[in-house]
Amino acid sequence: MFSWILPFVIILGVLVFVHELGHFLAAKRSGIKVERFSLGFPPNIIKKRIGETEYCIGLIPLGGYVKMKGDVPDFADDKTEPTGDPGEFMSAPVWKRAIVIAAGPIMNIIAAILLFMVMVWAWGNPEVRPNSTEIGAVVPDTPAFKSGLKEGDKILTIDGRTFQDFEGIAQYIKSQPEKEIVIVYRRDGKIEHSETKTLKVDVKDSTGVVSFEGRLGIDPVFDFHSTNAWEGFKGGFESTYYVGKITLDFLWKLITRQESMKMLGGPIMIADQAGKALKKGLPYLINLAAFLSINLGILNILPIPVLDGGHLVFLSIEAIRRKPISFKKRLIWQQIGMGLLLLLMVFVTYNDIARLITGGQ
Repeated sequence: MFSWILPFVIILGVLVFVHELGHFLAAKRSGIKVERFSLGFPPNIIKKRIGETEYCIGLIPLGGYVKMKGDVPDFADDKTEPTGDPGEFMSAPVWKRAIVIAAGPIMNIIAAILLFMVMVWAWGNPEVRPNSTEIGAVVPDTPAFKSGLKEGDKILTIDGRTFQDFEGIAQYIKSQPEKEIVIVYRRDGKIEHSETKTLKVDVKDSTGVVSFEGRLGIDPVFDFHSTNAWEGFKGGFESTYYVGKITLDFLWKLITRQESMKMLGGPIMIADQAGKALKKGLPYLINLAAFLSINLGILNILPIPVLDGGHLVFLSIEAIRRKPISFKKRLIWQQIGMGLLLLLMVFVTYNDIARLITGGQ
């Protein structure tokens, strides 16, 4: 039942460590003193000071932080104004501080490239299993998810039509935007059926012409085929570009209300996916880690106070007006940003729990 806990904690811990290590190394390189490096949030279960830095492991494993001298003390006990002494964050030039802030997300992207390289080189490129109509994954809060379809189900017919492979299924679904369809499938040796309505999505071709396609929310089963070091190198960059592109596309659709907020998932969904990936094998776990690393890097660049993107906005304003935003105002915005993130966390956790209760129905 709790087989997801270990892979979830390991993946999240590694990705957060990589992110904060980026901030830490960039700060050290820039001559900025780091007062605290924390993996996880308080209360702390481990705390040790080495040199000028206190290293902590917090009980709440949903993030981490690097506290630099003279920065806004999000989690520090000391709330004094920066003094302007050398080694303080605010004493460094704006461009150096921007590098320090951007280093976290950049490290996540680099980590994703390396993880994809290892996966492709060690296990090969994933390719759709030929002559198979088995479902490899079901996207949350899609027609397939709500109709009860699950990973491992083998589609026998849709609207009475049989298909040789998953490509045929995909093409038929695309031709049925916002249409009621009947799916017959096999699960654990039993024949089942479900009725659902496909999604209708806008698709723009290279000439700018918009058409409509249907979506069900299922993915095929992928198999891995051996490759070489060069293919692994290329695969690392190509996979990172592809995942980054679809992540940015999804965020844009959320902003423009083309996608529902119900599509968002939180820690429970990530933990569930980690457990499923572990059961499938190590390459799937590495693939999930790379995917999450890209998402972590991109989400941290969003211009929300308390995130790295919010800090970069403050630095941009400072560079334009040639005067830093006051410590007090920054702290207020940080607290507002933290409140927004907490609300978002409550919302995505509600989504996760709702999925668990309904079981995908």
